[in-house]
Amino acid sequence: MKKTLIALAVLGAAAGVAHAQSNVTIYGIVDTGFIKESGSSWKMGENVNNRIGFRGVEDLGSGQAATFELEKRFELADGTLKQSNGPNVGGKTTDWDGAANVGLKGSNWGAVRLGRVNELSTETIRKFDPFYQYGVAGMIDSSQRSARISNTVRYDSLNWSGFHFGASYSLGGNSDLDSANATMKNVVANGADNDGYAISLGYDNGPLALVGNWSRLADSNKSSVWNLGAAYKFGPARVSLAYQQTKDKGWKLGEQQDYENATEKDWLLGLEWTLGPGRLNASVQYDRVNAQGWGDTKKLWKYGLGYTYNLSKRTSLYGNVAYTNLDDNEMGKYFGYENRDSVTGVQVGITHKF
Repeated sequence: MKKTLIALAVLGAAAGVAHAQSNVTIYGIVDTGFIKESGSSWKMGENVNNRIGFRGVEDLGSGQAATFELEKRFELADGTLKQSNGPNVGGKTTDWDGAANVGLKGSNWGAVRLGRVNELSTETIRKFDPFYQYGVAGMIDSSQRSARISNTVRYDSLNWSGFHFGASYSLGGNSDLDSANATMKNVVANGADNDGYAISLGYDNGPLALVGNWSRLADSNKSSVWNLGAAYKFGPARVSLAYQQTKDKGWKLGEQQDYENATEKDWLLGLEWTLGPGRLNASVQYDRVNAQGWGDTKKLWKYGLGYTYNLSKRTSLYGNVAYTNLDDNEMGKYFGYENRDSVTGVQVGITHKF
């Protein structure tokens, strides 16, 4: 009897240790405010995507760990869930619009994740935009970028004195026409089915940050994006530069786009300046686009200015303004500005992180 009790006590202690080596973190962002853009009334909306997530790590010993992440994205103004940015060729609804993955990581080799992950090119280049590509003043996205991608395996290296790299591979939709749905059959019939790839090389140490990316989304008719970013911090200021080039062949994540054979070239100059209890943000963006049937290359200039006032480490107020000037209405339609050739935007709100 005593031996049995001792054995149970040992097992209980071991279970307690194992439990102590596992942890789950609940995190999130709640953000809302007021937005006014040319041609529309004031509306309530976000600057940073609202989310709630669960991130877990289990210690496997010897510097190895199992990981998972599940994240919901939603509209704080009305409580509705966000839908995936891009169709799902399987005909399903994306309930976990943020991360949804499981993986392994090691102290001597890096980390690998499988499932729905952040797209490498988007995750890394947005760090060189003072507005992090959010809100009315954020850098205009490439037509072939997606914040998150599904059916993907992603690897991230360790950090070696600031140097790091990442790579990802994404499965395209089901190309077996006997079992494919109508959407995927259309993709295959147009020869737009392909797997996706991405690679990222970067350096971030002290005042200097550099990055270079190349990516191809799945089921994009082999469209591609490559970009470069550089930033240097001195005193209270950080100056950044970014360049991006896109070859858009008319498909994105299994969906046919409005324009075919478009080439985008984007430049961004950014400034972040710590000022008082917050930060001043400013940017200038210049884009050149030539799409099939246009004849001439069209241009865009965008100017952004904003200030973030930190009430605490987790809560802040923000105010941003932006002005975008486009060559003509067709250029406005290409970037989703509803056939306008100029747009002025104003945004004020509050963000809380937990």
